[in-house]
Amino acid sequence: MAKRVDELISSEIYEIDMKDWITKSNTIIESRYKLSLQEQRILLITASKVQPSDEDFKQYKFRVRDLIDRIGAGNQTSMYTYIKEVIKGLQSKTIEYKKGNRTYVANWLVTSIYEETEGTIILKLNPDLKEFFLQLKERFTTYQLENVIQLNSVYSIRIYELLKQYESIKKRNFPLEELREKLGIEKTKYKQYGHFKKRVLTVAQEEVAEKTDIQFTFEEVKQGRKVVGIVFQIKGKVGNAASNQAVIEKEEDKPGQLDFGQDFEKEELRHRLKQLKVGASKVQYLFDHYPLDQIKRNVEYCENNAGRVKSIGGYTYKAITTDYALSEVELPSPVHSDDPEDKTILFHLSGYWRKSNEQLPYWFVDEKSIEEIQKQLNVDSEHAQEKYLQIKGELYKALDIQAPHRNVETPDESAKKRKELEERLSKYK
Repeated sequence: MAKRVDELISSEIYEIDMKDWITKSNTIIESRYKLSLQEQRILLITASKVQPSDEDFKQYKFRVRDLIDRIGAGNQTSMYTYIKEVIKGLQSKTIEYKKGNRTYVANWLVTSIYEETEGTIILKLNPDLKEFFLQLKERFTTYQLENVIQLNSVYSIRIYELLKQYESIKKRNFPLEELREKLGIEKTKYKQYGHFKKRVLTVAQEEVAEKTDIQFTFEEVKQGRKVVGIVFQIKGKVGNAASNQAVIEKEEDKPGQLDFGQDFEKEELRHRLKQLKVGASKVQYLFDHYPLDQIKRNVEYCENNAGRVKSIGGYTYKAITTDYALSEVELPSPVHSDDPEDKTILFHLSGYWRKSNEQLPYWFVDEKSIEEIQKQLNVDSEHAQEKYLQIKGELYKALDIQAPHRNVETPDESAKKRKELEERLSKYK
């Protein structure tokens, strides 16, 4: 005979111990979510009872009075009603995380059970999140509950976790917009950097130093007068146990750290490429094989056209590898080069394009000419572009091509036309 549901409900009441350890996958720490301070505290208390060696989540049962003692109830007249409202809020909140090319959105809690006569509450974590709390072998962070439960700003809690990961590295950098996103700050909130610094960074700096096992300082990265990034310097408190440093990673999986200048610009581009839905492996390939200027101008080009493209991730990758934005640069005046190699390339491309009687769009000529130079000279994309820019004006003149200042076709129209032209021109090769 099947057991009654009531018999399956946990009878064990968990005591809240400030010395308990919280262990989380770094994927969860890096993910996007937004919780209120009290919701975050309830989640942290629950997470402190999860044993990483367990195979499944358990039912975590707490006395309401114990929860109130730890998170406070303000001026509420009924602590039971207050806790119930906080947990209902937590139960409705989601976390967004990525696995490969898929984005998942999951609730933190799936069930809450209130035992009013007993004065207890049972919380059930979403089993879909097991991989981020249980049986972790690498890329996880561990810290004690006492380090976060006393923090009075939800941003302080998130900053603590984001920096705790990097305690052994001692440094972490963020483009400003990425940091705001990870902290769950709406675009309309703290729009002025001065307000963000005062209400978020300075508050967290003081709280974390006073109440946790680490402390940090931060520097602003500027482009002109505008703050575009934050560099955190992280230091453990004297007397910390090595185990409390709590960053467990494979050496090759440690997130890269940046210096000022070009490296920071590169990290900002990574964030913008992520926003354009380019996968992490493709982003790394782009940085390994293409010059930064080419990536930068095409990211800007794709951001300007994002609303007109169906698959922006694939389009952005193609734009960078074939340099769609190259046609956006101002056409140089024809230059009569004395370089024999330039003359040879100009002669070859003129003959190459005259095989076709079609009126070709300038952007198509640009793309295919660069590819042809790469093939003929056996050089990389960057050198082919430099060579092409030397003879571009003369080639346009020879082929009677007029380039508009802006491409009047939509990106999707250009992609469709590109495919048709490639198919038709293949017969001339």
